[in-house]
Amino acid sequence: MAAPLEVIVSSDSGSQLWNSTVFDLHSGSSLLSYRGGNSAARTLTVLSGQYLLSAQVAKNFINVWEIQRKDQLQQKIVCPGVVTCLTASPNGLFLTAAIAEAIYLWEVSTGKLLCVLSRHYQDVTCLKFTDDSSHFVSGGKDNMALVWSLSSAIQLDLSHTPEPRHILSRHSLPITDLHCGLMGAQARIATASLDQTVKVWELSSGAL
Repeated sequence: MAAPLEVIVSSDSGSQLWNSTVFDLHSGSSLLSYRGGNSAARTLTVLSGQYLLSAQVAKNFINVWEIQRKDQLQQKIVCPGVVTCLTASPNGLFLTAAIAEAIYLWEVSTGKLLCVLSRHYQDVTCLKFTDDSSHFVSGGKDNMALVWSLSSAIQLDLSHTPEPRHILSRHSLPITDLHCGLMGAQARIATASLDQTVKVWELSSGAL
């Protein structure tokens, strides 16, 4: 049995030849390219190891390719507005996208929109799931990062507006990127900001 092939997948917001490219991690050679449109920053994501998704720059749709399909047929998912960031849960069950200051959460198997979360005051810039898919974190231009429990976000009581588990608000300028470590709900979160700092938080307590 052959060893798994490690690759790097990158997207391009300005290339006229391709949208995303798969590179061999060790040799740096290009293995495969996906054509059609251009990807916005922080929107490239792999869904269940079967699909490659990215939001089109300054357009209200998401590009979709089947990873194993040789003819690379591009499909599109139309959204209510321009997607600023996008990510899929590691278990492949959920997809989140930010449109302006709102976060949209879909169930992949049915395509059902489960909820729209509106607790940021300015555009959301980045989204990341924990490795166990139990939580996701959003960062925005309002200088805040919000930790969301997936179970509370998808509750069936429509009269109750989901609230973030933690509000991380120690940055003084917009958050530009974030990363969730391993160990699920016990993970550490790193947030980077235009205030020239990276802060590390404890997900379980929200402590800096």
